Amino acid sequence: MIRRALVVVAALVCTVLLGTTPAWAHGGPIAIEAHGDGGRGITATVVYTRDGHYVNVQVDMAYTAVSAAGRTVGPFPMTASNEGRGFYVSETPLPVGEWTVTVAATHPSAATKTVSVKAADLPPVGGTTPPAPAGLPTATLVAIPVALAVVALAVGFLLRRRRHARLT
Repeated sequence: MIRRALVVVAALVCTVLLGTTPAWAHGGPIAIEAHGDGGRGITATVVYTRDGHYVNVQVDMAYTAVSAAGRTVGPFPMTASNEGRGFYVSETPLPVGEWTVTVAATHPSAATKTVSVKAADLPPVGGTTPPAPAGLPTATLVAIPVALAVVALAVGFLLRRRRHARLT
């Protein structure tokens, strides 16, 4: 019995010591994953390569973009977003078009990532309301089910009254 308990305790200790990533794994090289945001912005996530955890210290990062015609813009700084740890966004939008974007970090360690991005204008938020659908007005669409419910209740009431009259 004691031998079994010692084996279980030893297995638990080994699992805890070997199964977790130590805190000292933070630091060291970082990796950048960059994307377009669907509009004219750039987003990037930054993780430590040793353990895959998001970098929770300030990362000094900027991006430069080159168009197919050879036009270069940047470098523009990227700032930490409130949307999560290790998530950075561009403050300066790209001009509309196809771009090869290189995101480069210098602190806490050097890293770069190059991606292709298509920058486009997004439709305005809360702009014009869509046109009303053609056909019946809303009042009619509400009145029809209400009228059907009233008719169904009246028919049910009359049938019940008729059946009740037959039984008496």
